[in-house]
Amino acid sequence: MKMRSYLRYRRIPFIWVAGAPAHTVAETKVETYMVPVLESPEGDFMTDSTLMMDRLEVRFPQRSAIPENEADAFLASLIEDLMDEWIMWPFYVYRWRTEADALHNSRWILYEHFHGKTKSSIFEQMSKFWATRQIKGMDRFCGDPDILDESLETFLSIADDVFSNGLFMFGSRPSRAEFAIYGILSQMIIDPTAASYMREKFNNAYRWTTVMEDLSGIEAEWKSIASDPDSLEASRIPDILKLSGTYHLPLLEANEKALANGEKDFSVEMNGKLYSRKAHNRHDGCLLALRHQYANLSDHAKSLLDRLLKDTGCFTYLAGAA
Repeated sequence: MKMRSYLRYRRIPFIWVAGAPAHTVAETKVETYMVPVLESPEGDFMTDSTLMMDRLEVRFPQRSAIPENEADAFLASLIEDLMDEWIMWPFYVYRWRTEADALHNSRWILYEHFHGKTKSSIFEQMSKFWATRQIKGMDRFCGDPDILDESLETFLSIADDVFSNGLFMFGSRPSRAEFAIYGILSQMIIDPTAASYMREKFNNAYRWTTVMEDLSGIEAEWKSIASDPDSLEASRIPDILKLSGTYHLPLLEANEKALANGEKDFSVEMNGKLYSRKAHNRHDGCLLALRHQYANLSDHAKSLLDRLLKDTGCFTYLAGAA
């Protein structure tokens, strides 16, 4: 959904293929099973929405989702990575936590796979199998649900405030950060418990999510945020970055060390609590990419960002060896 909204906004022609055909492509055309998969007109296949955006930004320069200001562009990328690599875990826990949610969501996911043909025993069998598969080992796969929950609630509280003052953070047009936020929230507003939770406590963020589905009619401008302290503070971006410094970047560093040492699990302190989980290959390279991006910033951009990154706990992680 992140990529679909992005492609629609940028008016890049595409064909949306879902269900069993998409599953087959993800299994056979890319090295690691992951969706979405992007196929170019030349027949090349790739995964990882961040890398897809990077490639599309080069190929289609019009209506870019990268803020013009270099420091703003880095902030947008960092927020995007926070969503993709951390906030997706509390969302995942919400989706599969209760038996009722798990069964509803597995049926919802498989409906498309079965082309709407739900009146068969195989549909119910597959729904129960899928729910059981997703729930199995969830704590080891996702980590402490209390830590995940607290970070999600903090983020939603910030997002609800941000999107009660406008649709976008870097002016009157969307950046890659908003598309990443939408990717997660687009799922939360359709999952029963998560949707009820958002409607009750974070209704502005809920409504914003419905607006983000198609932004192809937006014609607007960037506004420099990092270069204006008052605008930066009002944007709540510092508060979002505190989540990155508290949860997201420590996760990436601990996961990176575990993979490098051949360890299957890792533990890291987050907000005064110990977070333990299985090491995932899906995070491999994420921290290195952010460090490279930070290292390649101009001295002027770093002068705008470094105090903010230090105050939010991000600097030490990002200024490490690139």
